[in-house]
Parts: sequence; C-alpha cells; structure tokens
Amino acid sequence: FVALENYQDFVCVNGHAYMDRKSDNANFAFLSKVVLNDPVEDNQAYGESIGKLATLIGGGRPILQRYGDLKRGRRSTWNRVRNSYIDPTLKNVTCGDIAMALPERILSNIVDGLQQLNQVVPGVANDETMLYAPEIKFFATQVETDDNLETDIKGLFMAGDGPGVAGNIVSATATALIPAKEIILRVG
Repeated sequence: FVALENYQDFVCVNGHAYMDRKSDNANFAFLSKVVLNDPVEDNQAYGESIGKLATLIGGGRPILQRYGDLKRGRRSTWNRVRNSYIDPTLKNVTCGDIAMALPERILSNIVDGLQQLNQVVPGVANDETMLYAPEIKFFATQVETDDNLETDIKGLFMAGDGPGVAGNIVSATATALIPAKEIILRVG
C-alpha cells in the first residue's frame, strides 16, 4: 500500500503494509540521495522545499503519474489512471506531472533506476507503473557513536535508523548485529 504522510507544510507518500489487508500491488521507493555542499549545505531545507513545491503542484495532495505519461511528457489524468490495469492504493492524490515537482537530477535518477531495474525485473518500467511523489527521507539526525554503535553513555547503543546512518529498512535491521556482537562479548 502507499500511505499519506503529513508534515507541517507539505505532504509525502510512504510504503505501508497491513497485517490483515492484502493488495494486488507491490510498492517500492526509488530514492535519490542528495548531499549539498558549499555554498548551500542545508539538506533538510532542500528536502522540505521539494516537498512544498510538490504539495503546491498537487493542490495539497501527493502527485500520481503513470510512467507512460511521464515518458511522453504529459500529465496523467484520472481517466488514464482508471483505464490502467493497476488500481492505485492511495487515491487521495492529484493526477499530474511529477516532472513539474521534482528537480531534474532526481527525476532522471528515478527514470534511470526504473529502466535498470526493468532489466532484472521485466515489466516494472511499463507504461502502467504508477509513480507517486514526493517520497522524502530526512537523515539529518545523526548520533555520535563508536565503531560498535555505542554512544558516549556507556552501555547505550544506537542501532536501526536511530543513529541516522542506515537509510533503509534492510540496513537498519543489519545494524542491530553490530552492537549485538559487542553486548554478547561483554555479557559473555
């Protein structure tokens, strides 16, 4: 499922799974990491500005676009979405053109990523694929830790996405192994 995320000044989307509800669709996110440097280094503000622009373009809602419409340089319409064989799980959206809301570099990374993934998973980059925007991840919070992910407070470890370095659910889960090994060594 695709879920709505409300921030103070903008909206985003995120993937969601229910224990007791199933969907015929699969969802995944393509994220394009942006690290700004001199003279503009405020990654948080940059991400928020993208969120605000997308919310403006979407009339206060996330934008939904068929991949085929994006490739043809046209906005999606509810008529084309309804005639697709994929039924979007999040309907509180504006059919539109994500190219109007996302910076070109981010958009080209998403398109390139879809085309590359299509070589491994044929059909993922077909005209009916539904694209939602924006999905923004903020990784500004970073906690100082040592190599075992232990903080300055002895015995307090930060694993998962707590230290702000994981970036996704798989690596967040994997980081738990680092302090676990150290704790096992200490406890015996």
